[in-house]
Amino acid sequence: MSPDAIIASLRDIVAQARPVVMAGVGSGLTAAGAANGGAHLIAAYSTAVYRCRGLPSVLSFLPYDNANDLAFSVAADVVEQAGACPVILGLGVHDPRAAVDGLLDRVEAFGAVGIMNEPFVGMYSAEIRADLDTAGFGFRREVALVERAATRNMLAYAWAFTPDEARKMVGSGARVVGAMLGPSRDDDSALERALAEADAIAEAALASDPDVIVLAHGGPLTTPKIVREFLLRSACHGYATGSSAERRPVIEAVAEAVRRFGAPLREQR
Repeated sequence: MSPDAIIASLRDIVAQARPVVMAGVGSGLTAAGAANGGAHLIAAYSTAVYRCRGLPSVLSFLPYDNANDLAFSVAADVVEQAGACPVILGLGVHDPRAAVDGLLDRVEAFGAVGIMNEPFVGMYSAEIRADLDTAGFGFRREVALVERAATRNMLAYAWAFTPDEARKMVGSGARVVGAMLGPSRDDDSALERALAEADAIAEAALASDPDVIVLAHGGPLTTPKIVREFLLRSACHGYATGSSAERRPVIEAVAEAVRRFGAPLREQR
């Protein structure tokens, strides 16, 4: 499916007053669940691979594994299990040994339709980001990834932490922008701040291209109830799931199944 066709499909969903849902997954199993649940887009990336191993997602931002190898290790399973649902892969482009076009070649070989910039330097402190940018391995490389993917007619999904980042990403060819609100936290009191931050990013993206799709992720957006309240008041078009539709539901469902199998065979008297 071409990027134009995908965006047209997503815009049709928005026109029906329905939220666009992108499911972030780290395994073929959860990709199958997301597809069966009606996800409109599926993304596989390194942080999701960690959470499917029962580990903290943020380990992807530490130097223990090659983030791209983690994403590619599940790519074939995710694409197969996603069925007709389009799949994008998260790429880290800050590795000086990895050419962007070489990474994009691998994405296409797996049958994925596009990319996203994950891991992203926006997760780091201002000092680390400044050092990376000075050395030429910071946010500008993420912009270059989006630009190169768009040139190759791949769907470019861009995470943005600020309105300025959103403008730069859309100007480079991003068709979907993720308003990143930081790590997910169960904190209802942060909803108003999340709304303000996400809407500032959405408004900047839409001012650059009215046809762009904006999805929100992170912060207090951890449950369907909170996300619904958020989307009813936000300029964002939908939600990008993470642990909220992978780690927590899997643990809860498995626990409930085991409890049911272990229930007494006879009623207690």
